Amino acid sequence: MSELLTAAEGAALMGRPQPIPTAPLQTAPLRTPEQIEDEVGARFRTQTAGHRMKVLHEDGLYRHLWLMNPRNSEYWFEIITWPGCLTIRGDVGDGYTFSRERDMFPFFRSRRGGINPHYWAEKLGSGRRSVKEYSEASFRQHVVERFVEDARWGGVPAGTGKAIQTWILDEDLTDERAARNVLEDFAHKGYEFSDAWEWDFHDYQPEFLWSCHAIVWAIRRYDKLTRYGLASLAAPKAVTS
Repeated sequence: MSELLTAAEGAALMGRPQPIPTAPLQTAPLRTPEQIEDEVGARFRTQTAGHRMKVLHEDGLYRHLWLMNPRNSEYWFEIITWPGCLTIRGDVGDGYTFSRERDMFPFFRSRRGGINPHYWAEKLGSGRRSVKEYSEASFRQHVVERFVEDARWGGVPAGTGKAIQTWILDEDLTDERAARNVLEDFAHKGYEFSDAWEWDFHDYQPEFLWSCHAIVWAIRRYDKLTRYGLASLAAPKAVTS
């Protein structure tokens, strides 16, 4: 998908496609995947502000890191690695196991503190689809973007924008199957979304994004401890930060 529409482009939904009105829409802007990632990252930092890390096991590529706020058990998580794999599990999500490189820590260091959920999800044993869910915001964005593109470059019948607003966007779109039925049934003076069956309305689950942020943060903290001699400590002696 492209970037989010500007207010001027989105205003085309109000009726006449040409020229595109410049008046701002009185609706909340839809969020980009990057904005959602940043929001989840900010929430992660708030929820784990009091966390400390304990190294329960350290033997080459065999590691066991435990991260928790010592005052309570909320949002605890642990990371376990062995050659070729990394697992994260805890208080958020059902747990995720990634498999890519012999040492998985460098794999997650590549973004310099950022996350790459699209690429990382490809390395899940359960597959990328397992960590995505239907997004009503994504559905609405697809519909608006396609209409504006058609209005700008190909022209659409008069009143199409208002028809889309009434018969699609004003409907209850919280269920994917019902939303797709609404989209497939829509037609206005010969205009319809003929290839809508190909559209993907799924975004990454917040729990998965949270876990991606958790992995990056934990490895950064682990690396900081390593600089102070953690690697030379014999397991199972615990080290906290």
